Amino acid sequence: MTKINTGRSSVRPTAGILENDPGYRLVKELDFNDMIPFVLTNIRRRSIISTLFAMVNLGMMVFIVWYLITGLIGSQITWQAVIRQSLMGIFSGSVLVVPLHEILHGLAYWVLGARKVKFGVDFQQFIFFVTADRYPVSKRELCFLAMTPFLLINLAAGVLSIALLPHLALFIAFMLLSHNVMCIGDFALVNFVLPLKGRIFSFDKPENKKSYFYEEITDHRELLQFH
Repeated sequence: MTKINTGRSSVRPTAGILENDPGYRLVKELDFNDMIPFVLTNIRRRSIISTLFAMVNLGMMVFIVWYLITGLIGSQITWQAVIRQSLMGIFSGSVLVVPLHEILHGLAYWVLGARKVKFGVDFQQFIFFVTADRYPVSKRELCFLAMTPFLLINLAAGVLSIALLPHLALFIAFMLLSHNVMCIGDFALVNFVLPLKGRIFSFDKPENKKSYFYEEITDHRELLQFH
C-alpha cells in the first residue's frame, strides 16, 4: 500500500519524498534558461511585493534628483563629483556588489541548514545564482533566502550614508539603485510563491539547472484519487 502524506508532519521533506510521495504535487518546474521570462512575468503581477519593488526604486530615483538639485543649487556638490559618484555608484551596484549579494544568499542557505551550496552564473542572461543541491526549503524560508541580500545591503548602506559617509550619499544612492534593480529576480521569486496556498517546498537540481516547486496536498479526496 502506498503511504499517504497527511500534511501534518512538521519535518522537512526530502527531495525524494517531494518527487515520489503522492501527498505532494509539482506546481512549477523552472529551467534556469527560462529565468528571464519567469522574472518578467512574475514581477509584473500586481501585489504588495511588486509594488514595494517599484516604490523602493522610485523613491531612490526621487532622492537622487532632489539631492542633485539642492546640491548643485547650493554649491554643495560639483558637476565633476556628480559624474564621478554616479558612475562609480552604478558600477559598484551592478558589478562589485554582486559577489557580496550572492555570498549573503549562500549564508542564508547555511543558516537554514543547507551545506551543499553552489554558486553559478549565466553570462548569456547576465544572471547570478546560488543553489543548494536537493535541499528543500519552505515558502517562508524561500522568502528569507530571496530577501536577505536586499535587506542587509540596504540597511548597511543606509547606516554608512547617514552616520559615516554623508559626503558619499550620491555614490551610495546610485549604488543602491543599481543593486536594487538587479534584485528583480529575488522579488519576482517571492511574488511567485506567496500566492501559492498551503505548504510549499522548493529545491534545486544544479546539474539539471532546474528548480522545482511542490505543494503539499491536504485534501483527502485528492489523495484518494491516487489509489
